[in-house]
Amino acid sequence: MDLSLIYIFFLVLSISSVESCILQNEMQIHIINRLPPNSPQLKLHCASKGNDLGERLPAIDEDINWSVCEGFFFNEVYFCKFWWGTKEKGLQVYNDPFYCVEDSDDYNHVDNCKWEVRKDGFYLQQTNHTDGSYYMYHYLDWS
Repeated sequence: MDLSLIYIFFLVLSISSVESCILQNEMQIHIINRLPPNSPQLKLHCASKGNDLGERLPAIDEDINWSVCEGFFFNEVYFCKFWWGTKEKGLQVYNDPFYCVEDSDDYNHVDNCKWEVRKDGFYLQQTNHTDGSYYMYHYLDWS
């Protein structure tokens, strides 16, 4: 095979990982502030090894979201740190393209990882296999 064709293939692949998810799975990660009105401001900071999303101060019901183009070796990991009043918690919000997070019991059928931050902790969207609907599973407490 001509070396220029190989070079062009890898060039297109590298550009596609920056611009869009050609030949790769695109995953949408959502973090929604579902804390009570008139409560302390939620602050979060999310990052991966190569992409720092910075600190955010989402309003109640605001959806902070971003896309991940998962590579061929499924090695993308996003970690978020959350602060709410006197509480703080850190967790991986994405580390598996099939389950969102490795210790989830539910295969992700919709190519998004939807999280809700609530007063009693962190909820991850799961699928009800009986009727195909979705529900929010209490994944982790604040403490």
